[in-house]
Amino acid sequence: MTRPVPPTRGRFTLAVAAMVALALSFAACGRSRPPNVVLVVVDSLRADALGPQGSQPSVSPRIDRLAAEGLRFERAIAPASWNLPSLSSLVTSTYPWVHGQGAPGSAQADVATLAEAYSRAGYRTGAFAEVTWPLLERGFGVFQNTAGSDVFGDPRGNSAARTFTAALDWVRKDQSQPFFLLVHTYEVHSYFLGKPAHHAFAQKEMPGYRGPFRDWGIHDLSRPAGPQVIEALMKANPDDLAYVRALYRGAVAELDAEVGRFADALAKDGLDERTVVVLTSTNGEGFRPDLGRVHHGGRLQDDVLHVPLFLRWPGRLEPGASSALVGTLDVAPTVLRLTGLPAEPLFAGRPLVAADTSFLSRFRGPRFRARDLSQQPVIAEEATFRILPSGQREAATAPELALYLEWGAIIADGDKVQLYDLKADPGQEKDLAAERPDVAKALRDQLQRLTAGAGRGGPNAAQLEQLRSLGYVQ
Repeated sequence: MTRPVPPTRGRFTLAVAAMVALALSFAACGRSRPPNVVLVVVDSLRADALGPQGSQPSVSPRIDRLAAEGLRFERAIAPASWNLPSLSSLVTSTYPWVHGQGAPGSAQADVATLAEAYSRAGYRTGAFAEVTWPLLERGFGVFQNTAGSDVFGDPRGNSAARTFTAALDWVRKDQSQPFFLLVHTYEVHSYFLGKPAHHAFAQKEMPGYRGPFRDWGIHDLSRPAGPQVIEALMKANPDDLAYVRALYRGAVAELDAEVGRFADALAKDGLDERTVVVLTSTNGEGFRPDLGRVHHGGRLQDDVLHVPLFLRWPGRLEPGASSALVGTLDVAPTVLRLTGLPAEPLFAGRPLVAADTSFLSRFRGPRFRARDLSQQPVIAEEATFRILPSGQREAATAPELALYLEWGAIIADGDKVQLYDLKADPGQEKDLAAERPDVAKALRDQLQRLTAGAGRGGPNAAQLEQLRSLGYVQ
């Protein structure tokens, strides 16, 4: 004889069943369409240029807010100190000596790009960048170079406003499938071009400054911009440098406004919670003529390798800050994991997030948090330039390599080795190699083992011509 179910229990059971069905329905809806991915790459943006890690009042409130809502990595290291090799490493998750951009390496056929992975997965792929080369364009259905032909000589040659506007127009054009979008801007890199907005910001910060940088800009278009920037900064006194740093902060403020405008548009269009946003940089920037460290490229100190990195996916990625040592090679494997795509076997980086595998995750959809990362060294290479005592760059004949550990870094350049304790000496002003030869030798041996495939020669004629077109060499 079947025992009758009390009415209250029956109603409760039905309610629970309905709630479970609804949860499963929402979870299924959440998984039926993968999230979009926006990768924002800002050339020459130092980690300490943004609020969370800066020592001065922040000029980037919109970016700071996005970072606070996401997962921020406080010790992210770029694999090179200038954009061509670093950005190529970012999109291929391989070291510079593997993809060979900016210095000799293996053929491009030996690497896969993040855009190719998303294109194979059925994503719409688009890139809006202020620079281009063949490897960077691979895998994109649309690739638009938004900069002018004279990107370094003309203050109007590049603009974050122009680039983000073009990217947003592309996003809004077609919403029928998930998208992978790369946005690259030179806005911060261009603090030396004499843009009116940058100078207006600097003059507001330093109204009493009357030095030679008050109207600074690249005016000699017959020479590459890079050597002119180095020449000017190496002669700068402390007041000049304060104004130059204010110009740089003005460029960051311009960037911040455009990132904020873009984020607002995503939210207005209902894309905010369906989009993973990543922001990072290719390299930092140097402002220490007393140490011969100005501009970027040709060396591997922390000011040109330590870059910002955060990932944001509202409701899906747990916010927080990680002090783990990571590399920008880790970005590509991380976004593949967030979007549920299989790992790319040619990627050298590691995913920085772990999926929530709890029982509740079956009902509420995918959730992620920062992984408990094991200590792992990070490597950078400079095989294109070498810094002279004047601060200027010349073509390299052999690679310079850096090994980052949790506590410090070693830089190996041929027979010369520099050893730094980054916790006690974050500015890398005191070389400890002579004091601790045992540590320096052990770390150099480890570096040599890890970089056995690194290139052994400088750039060839075709690569030098590319460098000239990018404004790096004479």
